[in-house]
Amino acid sequence: MSDERFPKQERLRKRRDYLNVEAKKQRKIITGHLIILAARNSENHTRIGITVSKRIGTAVKRNSVKRLLREIYRRNKEIFPPGYDVVLIARKQDKNTCYKTLFQEIKNAMGSRTW
Repeated sequence: MSDERFPKQERLRKRRDYLNVEAKKQRKIITGHLIILAARNSENHTRIGITVSKRIGTAVKRNSVKRLLREIYRRNKEIFPPGYDVVLIARKQDKNTCYKTLFQEIKNAMGSRTW
């Protein structure tokens, strides 16, 4: 069974970390509901960052999307490439956006690239 924790060392926490991923991005993948940016990091594990802008909706909706994305990462760490910083940027969500839809998009996007 995989480790389903989400410790601080696996998170992008500082603004400079997000800016670093944007500046040094090696991959930019655009899906129906997400933009995924990835850049090499100096560690041997994946770090994840989630961005949801006010265009998505109210605070309730934004927090719901963030919770879904965190849960997808937490339960499926093996689909994210080790040694990369990954930023998930939410695009406009529709009413039927759910865990399954977002998971399928991330899985297809991450699995379609050679890292």
